[in-house]
Amino acid sequence: MNRRNIQIFKAAIFVLAIIFISILIVKAPSLIWKKGYAVKKSGNEVLAPPFSVPSINYKGKILSIKSYKGKIVLVNFWATWCPPCRAEVPMLEKFYKLHKREGFVVIGLSVNDQGKNYVEHFVRTFKGGIITYPVGMATYSIEKAYGNIYEIPQSFLINRQGVVVKHITGELPPGYLSYEFNKLNKARGNKK
Repeated sequence: MNRRNIQIFKAAIFVLAIIFISILIVKAPSLIWKKGYAVKKSGNEVLAPPFSVPSINYKGKILSIKSYKGKIVLVNFWATWCPPCRAEVPMLEKFYKLHKREGFVVIGLSVNDQGKNYVEHFVRTFKGGIITYPVGMATYSIEKAYGNIYEIPQSFLINRQGVVVKHITGELPPGYLSYEFNKLNKARGNKK
């Protein structure tokens, strides 16, 4: 190998090392702590970690998994500054309004550093329409209990028994909630 080829080879190795280290830095916490959440129920079933936070958009209401037992719950970690989070808000709102009478609830947990007042203003003035599903502020302990929330949006679908049945990182694909909600409702019908 001549000197120029050796320099190109070293540069390529350096770039690959930087890419590998970057991926490792982003993914390492979730690999180290794996799923931080909850207590195993039986086999692979994992109960949703409990939490209790005040609602931002329903004064005096406390948001908790326990208070929604018997319902299908989507816990959605999001932030006002996150484009994919903002993009899925109208879909979550529409699905919530269509299915809340059937026992479906969205709990939006904001990871914003700007604080409750900032998020409250966003909820009331969002360009996609006012958010009517319950919204609260995620705490560090809630984020840790749900497996360390390093990427958003992240959603956890919880069945009527309080078991986490799906964990989705990234924006929810079109039709995904309908499919999963119908599947969980069908499973409920089979148990009667």
